[in-house]
Amino acid sequence: MSGRLAVAGLGAVLAVTCLSAAPSASTATLPAAPFPSPGNLTVLRAVLESTRSTTSVPRLSLASRRIPAGSFVVGSVARGSSPTRFLATVAILYPGTGVAPPTGATPGPPMIVQIPQGYRLVGAVQVARDVLYSNRVPTFEPMPIRTAFVLAGAPPPKLPATRILAVAQLLAFERSVKLAEVGLLGFPFVTAEFTRLGAKTLQVTIGLSRLQQVNAVELRFPGQQRVIRVDKPTGTDSVLVGTGVQLIASGGFFDEGLAYRFTVDLATAPRKGDLVSVRASTHYFESSLPFIERFALP
Repeated sequence: MSGRLAVAGLGAVLAVTCLSAAPSASTATLPAAPFPSPGNLTVLRAVLESTRSTTSVPRLSLASRRIPAGSFVVGSVARGSSPTRFLATVAILYPGTGVAPPTGATPGPPMIVQIPQGYRLVGAVQVARDVLYSNRVPTFEPMPIRTAFVLAGAPPPKLPATRILAVAQLLAFERSVKLAEVGLLGFPFVTAEFTRLGAKTLQVTIGLSRLQQVNAVELRFPGQQRVIRVDKPTGTDSVLVGTGVQLIASGGFFDEGLAYRFTVDLATAPRKGDLVSVRASTHYFESSLPFIERFALP
């Protein structure tokens, strides 16, 4: 499943109100982004501007809170480039109620975007759809999430709305996320966190969330990068494959929820922002799981 960057015009919708005011019958509506595919998430960004010189931060709400079981929506609004401009960020998450993709699940219904009197949309709503796996990196800029609120559904109680939105944004920009956080969100996933130990040496920490039969994880480095050596933890093995390496659970399967730390030496120094592809296998790559994720190097 690849994420797709789109402009407003597809199908999930927000109601933008000022503070607690309800949208009126004359409120303008906008086309918006589709609900994410089952087992995935979508991130939206919109620029709003006050038409009455007010500097009050708008508050987001949904035209309808009826969404599929196991999905939830969080949002945030921050001040923009001027006192009367605001950046609205919304994440729609659909992990489902079991393993993904949820059996028989379909995307949720449209949720119409409404802009009340006193505010207008500047430019187009930008949508990064299905960003859980390898996706096109959005053209909008990431932003710090200082405040956030739940718009619909029941997100994990142990993960604040600010962190849910921050993690969703990290995934949209192909950044590493914490194993515990993606696990709390309920997504089956393979995490890979990278730490630089030297110009040509990386520490790679991999972990599995809600996946119980993964026995190998492959890392592929970009360009002409070549892996020359791997230090591995007890109970694992490695196979060098040109520009990549296959990390193998030699005793059977990687354990869900545990961190496995490998040290990888490369022939040349990788650049900041280089994208490393991560692929997981259920049987030593004779049968791969149906996704590939990418992570940007720090």
